[in-house]
Amino acid sequence: MKTGLTFLLLFYFIFSFSQKKIIENFEIEIDKAKEPSSFSNALLRSVKFDEAKLKFIMVKCKIKSLDKDFAEISAFSLLDTVNKVRYRVGDYLGYASIVGFPEVNPYRKSESNDKKYTYNSPKYDSNEIDQFDKFNFEGYKNFEIPIEFGSDKKPDQSVIYFGKTAYKNFKAEMFFITLREMKEAVFELYYKNNKISSFQIE
Repeated sequence: MKTGLTFLLLFYFIFSFSQKKIIENFEIEIDKAKEPSSFSNALLRSVKFDEAKLKFIMVKCKIKSLDKDFAEISAFSLLDTVNKVRYRVGDYLGYASIVGFPEVNPYRKSESNDKKYTYNSPKYDSNEIDQFDKFNFEGYKNFEIPIEFGSDKKPDQSVIYFGKTAYKNFKAEMFFITLREMKEAVFELYYKNNKISSFQIE
């Protein structure tokens, strides 16, 4: 009986994982979901956190606009349905082609005193709306951590979010900073308040 139940659960996750969903003129499909390797993490923009307590979960999606709209990366969120936690995108890479630099488009929630921004450094822009805050799920706690962009002598912390993509047809690698201590999580990926798919991390 237990073996049969395990098979049915595995079938459910594989089946739901592979489905394409049409949400607000976007065709969205999860291509892969995993805890990335240290090598993959090294390719990101030096986003640092306490790895004893936190970890990345990477979700790769194929996203295609069916109209003139462009997807809002900050509108994606990851729900842990067992522990009732909702995570925002902590880092993002977008690929419209095999060659060239990936899209990153990061923004910071709070303004910095340091005006000397480097390439790919998150900027403050009050006109770029953070979509994550527009949607709340009853019974879930939103989880986010500020990223330190300064130093011990000159701290410069801010939560970051990601703006609207410039691509109509692309692959999005979204990295969610999640709590390591949570066990046996069943995740759901959402765009705004629309469920895309369910999955577990092996």
